[in-house]
Amino acid sequence: METFDPVKYSLEENQFFLQHLRESPIVALGAELPAHVSPAVVQEVLGEVYSREEVKQHRGTAWIGIEAVVQAAKTYLAETEKWRRLSTKKGAPRFPSLYAWDGRGRPHRGGIGSDSAQVTTYLQEDGKRERFAVELDGDEITAFTPTWIKKEEPLPEDCTVNMEQGIISCPVDGWSTNFNAESRSAFNLARARVARHCRASKDVRVQEFGQKVFG
Repeated sequence: METFDPVKYSLEENQFFLQHLRESPIVALGAELPAHVSPAVVQEVLGEVYSREEVKQHRGTAWIGIEAVVQAAKTYLAETEKWRRLSTKKGAPRFPSLYAWDGRGRPHRGGIGSDSAQVTTYLQEDGKRERFAVELDGDEITAFTPTWIKKEEPLPEDCTVNMEQGIISCPVDGWSTNFNAESRSAFNLARARVARHCRASKDVRVQEFGQKVFG
């Protein structure tokens, strides 16, 4: 077991982890288990944690630690409760991470960047996605980040429009189309052409811009 993913387990099992994660599986399984808590799951998770703690004490081998696993379970329980509350009282999607959200705050099931079929992330206050799962060897593993990769600029808020020349363009790749500046309907049709261009583009940034601006 290299990863602890709270999504794999029932809410009851995650709650059980919070109360018994510092125990050996033998101790935890000594009493009757709550409903929806599997003995096999208790053995798997508590056994892994207990084993890693033993190795740490005797050999000094570092791992991410019990507190990080506890926090992962807490986060999952808190987020699922928040999602339940929002879907019941606010009419929000039951599992928001399965959706991408455009610039107008509208959800799109299976949109770019969303979880695919199964929940794996949650949304932070700034809209960034964070994984529920934690690598148990997290303190020892450093992800490779190429030095030549630059941080992406924020997506533009709208198309680039030159009313004098009657040109509207996608600010991401520069694709443009003409329109009659004296006609509102011609302008709207030109925007629709930009939207079609964004949807058909193979450039992910162009697609994301189109989803943000046009939905």
